[in-house]
Amino acid sequence: MEQANNIHQLAQGPTVNAPSISSSSVLVELRISTWTARKLDKSASRKVAADNGASAKAGNYNKNLLAGCTELEDLKKFVGNARNTHYAMTLPWSDMGLRLVPTSQYFDYQNTMTDLEQEFRRLYQLFEDAYQWRTSTAMAELGNMFSHDDYPPVDELRRKFGWNLAVQPLPEAGDFRLDIPNEQQEVLKQQYDSFYRGAIESAMDDIWARLHKNLETVLRQLSPKDELDAKGNQKYNKLYDSVFDTSLELIRMMRDFNLTGDTQMTAIADQLEDALYGVNTDALKNSETLRLDKQQQVKDIISKLPSLDL
Repeated sequence: MEQANNIHQLAQGPTVNAPSISSSSVLVELRISTWTARKLDKSASRKVAADNGASAKAGNYNKNLLAGCTELEDLKKFVGNARNTHYAMTLPWSDMGLRLVPTSQYFDYQNTMTDLEQEFRRLYQLFEDAYQWRTSTAMAELGNMFSHDDYPPVDELRRKFGWNLAVQPLPEAGDFRLDIPNEQQEVLKQQYDSFYRGAIESAMDDIWARLHKNLETVLRQLSPKDELDAKGNQKYNKLYDSVFDTSLELIRMMRDFNLTGDTQMTAIADQLEDALYGVNTDALKNSETLRLDKQQQVKDIISKLPSLDL
């Protein structure tokens, strides 16, 4: 119970009984590798510098080995979106890439990652199928800068692309056993306990930061502009469904990712759900009264958010 009480002290509200964080969460690490298809051309860099009377240290010329290869560009864009999805569904845990997922959300997370991995491999295969042809067309794009040595054979190319998702349990704070003298073990235990508490606090701050950023955007969209239209009517900012969808997703996250049983986070989730659930952009566009009412509600919620170094 002492450990649980220490954890609850991180909460913004009163202490409550919450399940052990290590038993209700897992750590995940997603590693995705791709080939950049770019290479420094030292000869071209020296020539550019010489032609412009510049020092060789002034800059470099990097060749795009597959300029116009839509298959590779699509794959790179997908990887960026996949990483964003991974970040959105998890909370930060360590600088080494480990992130935290509540066990209540792990099934959804795993299914999402499985679908993304399948799409990654499908897009890679499309790229590999087009690789030889795209390599031949690069000759025309690069001219005298083209070199066959810049293009790896297919079996080597495959090793440049990878998708790996590792899952591991979250160690308990205080559960630190090593074959070292007790005095040194106690120092390491205290260091890990400090990291453990800090990581939990950082994870909770991440939710607050996401919410603050989203609600500031919602408030801006709901607010009137400092101008009137041609008929003298008040003009408003444009509304985007995606921003409100993010708000609803954050409500779910505040409930499912509330690792410390923070009563303030629960209360804010309830208030935000009351304010936005069932409200759509069409209704807001057609009712100035509704729009201004929701603007005030969102403003009130923002005023209750904990202060963070945003």
